[in-house]
Amino acid sequence: MDTTQLVRVFHRRKAVFFVVLGILLGGLFLWSAGVHTYVVNDSGNKTRIVAFHSMSVSSILAKANIRSLRPEDVVTPDVAAVIPHGEIAIVRARPVTLTIDHISETIYSTAKTVAELLADNGVKLNKEDKVAPVPADPVPYSAEIVVQRTTYAYSTKTEAVSYQRVYKKNPYMEVGRSYISVMGRAGLLQKTIKVTKVAQKAVSSTVVKTATIKPVVNEVYDVGTARLDLKPTRSYTMSATAYSNRASTILDGRDHLYGYSGLWLHYGTCAVDRRLIPMGTVLYVEGYGYAVAADTGSSIHGNCIDLFFNSYGDACNWGRRTVKVHVLPITRTQLYAKLGIK
Repeated sequence: MDTTQLVRVFHRRKAVFFVVLGILLGGLFLWSAGVHTYVVNDSGNKTRIVAFHSMSVSSILAKANIRSLRPEDVVTPDVAAVIPHGEIAIVRARPVTLTIDHISETIYSTAKTVAELLADNGVKLNKEDKVAPVPADPVPYSAEIVVQRTTYAYSTKTEAVSYQRVYKKNPYMEVGRSYISVMGRAGLLQKTIKVTKVAQKAVSSTVVKTATIKPVVNEVYDVGTARLDLKPTRSYTMSATAYSNRASTILDGRDHLYGYSGLWLHYGTCAVDRRLIPMGTVLYVEGYGYAVAADTGSSIHGNCIDLFFNSYGDACNWGRRTVKVHVLPITRTQLYAKLGIK
């Protein structure tokens, strides 16, 4: 074979080589252009998947034989997405015990902090609630989160309030004489109580409101201080009876009774026969004390006197008795000044 033929054969084979190489490279290009590569990262465990078309994430996971997912597991991208290539990341939810007021349940979560976990599970905290670990701490997986709710309960109760005995000097009443001018009466209070509970257990109670249902009336015990220290202008021996307009011994100051003279009737006033003793005359009745003639009556004649008492009971106790009645040489105004009464 001469040289010219050899050159022709060489060029022919060279052309065939480049044709075959082109076909191979083109096929390789076409093959690589249709290959889709995926990496499934299951909490650090990676699986490589190769496909000739784009796939949904759910199909990729199935092809990678990924174990079943919990609803709380997080898959990125979403399992419904179709992607041409890339990494699918799976963050597995881990168990943690959540105890709220002694009621426990195991939940699965991917949250990083306690606050995030509680928010994901719809647990809203009040300022007074106690949480362990604190909300800013990492979630203690495979351990326990304890929430203790702080709640308040309100109740009311009624309490009796005892009355006290108060001693009061009565300047009209004779020394050695005493009586109850105001009958004591217990009061009633209604208390509103706020009970603080932590984890449904009462830890404290406080009275937040007090209302008076019935006020206390202290017992007033009048003690006589009057003495006959003036020389009478004249004296009488009289039949002394007693009267009062008050059926009880409670004197509230609103049941005033005015006598014939226009004066307010109280212990220290009396009814007389005004033909014998003029209205306004100052008297001293032994066993009673000072008495201003302030009233009269159809049954009061001559040496009779009707002494006023602040209660019907005391009037009944006095009954009827014979007494010495002394007419004093002072006016009613002078008597008030002497006794320090305004």
